[in-house]
Amino acid sequence: MKISCELIKDLLPLYYDDVCSNESRTTVEEHLLECDTCKKYLDSMNSDLIQTNAEKAEEQAKSNILKGIKKKLLRKNVMISAISVICAIAVLLGGFSLIFHYQIPIPYDNGLVSVKMGNTGMLDVSFNGDDYYCSHQWSTTIEKDGKKQQVVYIYYTDTIWTKHFSKPQNDKEYKYSINNSTLFDHGNGDGLIEVKKDISAVYYLAYSDIAQMSLEELLKISSKAVLLWEK
Repeated sequence: MKISCELIKDLLPLYYDDVCSNESRTTVEEHLLECDTCKKYLDSMNSDLIQTNAEKAEEQAKSNILKGIKKKLLRKNVMISAISVICAIAVLLGGFSLIFHYQIPIPYDNGLVSVKMGNTGMLDVSFNGDDYYCSHQWSTTIEKDGKKQQVVYIYYTDTIWTKHFSKPQNDKEYKYSINNSTLFDHGNGDGLIEVKKDISAVYYLAYSDIAQMSLEELLKISSKAVLLWEK
């Protein structure tokens, strides 16, 4: 009995997947020897499978590429976000430091600072302005009229906050003292010995880097210093 091509075509997928019975296999193979149409149909199944596998491989490759791109973009976005956060923190810290800690020397105005000798022999320095951030003092020995003198230079600094936003504290006394003596250790076991500094004068000189100046540089700008107290 001759088997129709339609029936063979129904069996070919099972034959191709090697899941048909031996009898069905024999029937299909005998038919294929005589029928070029069914043989071509089987060959087309092979071609379709090869093409399908190739398409799957190509799609998988594309998918892997997209996954790689997504991972790179994710890492890049995470890095950009981290850098943005760090920059924002740096800007905030920089702004905070600029507003609250960046020191601006306060120029001298008449009556801004007063100095007088106290009962203890120390020089009492009073700030008579509204507010300030920090007070600075630096002592050195200069030669004036052929004599060496111990002088003290002082100045006060503002910040943006104290200059523009801080409110004066009327109950606060802006005052400190300059010691007119110092403790010196002779190293002979007698301990510390108090030695008079014998400060001759106190000047106001509003230069933020005064402590780093050489004596020559200091003398050049000393004409700008305001005498606050003299012995």
